[in-house]
Amino acid sequence: MKTLTKTILLAAGVCSTSIVFGQQNSTDDRYDRNDRSSRRDERRDDRRVDDRLDERREFNRRNEEEPRYNNQYEERRGDNRRSERQYDERDLSRAYDEGFEDGQRNVETTERQEHRQNYKHFTFGVYGGANSTRFEGESVDGQNLTGRLGYQLGFFVRGGGRIYGQVGAEYLTSSSQFFKPGDGQVNGIKDITSNIDQRYLHIPAYIGVKLAQSERGVSGVRLSLGAEYATPLSTDKNDFNLGNADFQAATINGLAGLGFDAGPIMLDFVYHYGFADVLSSGNSKRRILGINLGFKF
Repeated sequence: MKTLTKTILLAAGVCSTSIVFGQQNSTDDRYDRNDRSSRRDERRDDRRVDDRLDERREFNRRNEEEPRYNNQYEERRGDNRRSERQYDERDLSRAYDEGFEDGQRNVETTERQEHRQNYKHFTFGVYGGANSTRFEGESVDGQNLTGRLGYQLGFFVRGGGRIYGQVGAEYLTSSSQFFKPGDGQVNGIKDITSNIDQRYLHIPAYIGVKLAQSERGVSGVRLSLGAEYATPLSTDKNDFNLGNADFQAATINGLAGLGFDAGPIMLDFVYHYGFADVLSSGNSKRRILGINLGFKF
């Protein structure tokens, strides 16, 4: 009986131990499977992160090489804002042409600014020359009046660009030959022909245009029109006994000029057209043709 009892207890103990070990092994297997699955999920997540990083790096590289990849990337992301913008070679060519034209305009603008900065807008000059004076209606055969030579000295200030203004002052000497017929009687008053030398102050003002000019405006061809205020300063003694008081105190003359600039050297031809008689009696509107050689700064 005792032997049977011991046998039963021993069998029960063996069974209990087997059950415990079986449950432990099952639990360990489940934990091992869960751990392996978790590690696989982590590796998949890491690969996905790496793939995204690789994709982003590839996008950045392509975006630096050519901006149009940006549109493709946005389309992959499903961004509808850019999905409709498609660029072809014509768009790129048009954009290039517009960019080139913008660059050209910028260059031209810069050149104009530099030209304005370097352009010589103001000029001061001095000149001297010779002139010939005659009166309106004077003939060259010696009847009535004959023109004679004189000279002038002056200075001016010129300002502006292609269209310019000029003012100055001029000292001018004029030698004119007057003629006074006799009364035709025996031993009467004879014909008188004599020169009258005068000195005038002229204040000319011009508006001119440069028909051609250098880049800085220093050299060029000029055409100008203007007017001058003329007043006599003195009159030499003469056979007609005419003095300063016998001439008009002030007259206005029209001016027309053609000039040539070669660097600092200038050459001018000027025609003075008198609008009023310088003497109270007789036809004495002056006509003066002058030539000047000058130097400008």
